[in-house]
Amino acid sequence: MVTAYLLVMADSGMEKDVIEDLQELDEVEEAELIYGEWDIITKLKVPDVSMLGDFILKNIRGIGGVKKTSTLIVV
Repeated sequence: MVTAYLLVMADSGMEKDVIEDLQELDEVEEAELIYGEWDIITKLKVPDVSMLGDFILKNIRGIGGVKKTSTLIVV
């Protein structure tokens, strides 16, 4: 199992909606609103690294209000 943290920049005013959508995904263990350059930090668990990129592209970047992401893979 691979753990990764995903930083999410959301459209202004869409942060809470994005968090709600993220929390519906089985691979998302946590999604929290944060202050700073990024709006949301998300903890993900996926079976392997090769699935991580596809999951982010297909399931997270498609969420309305997601502007930009940055992935941090735990080693």
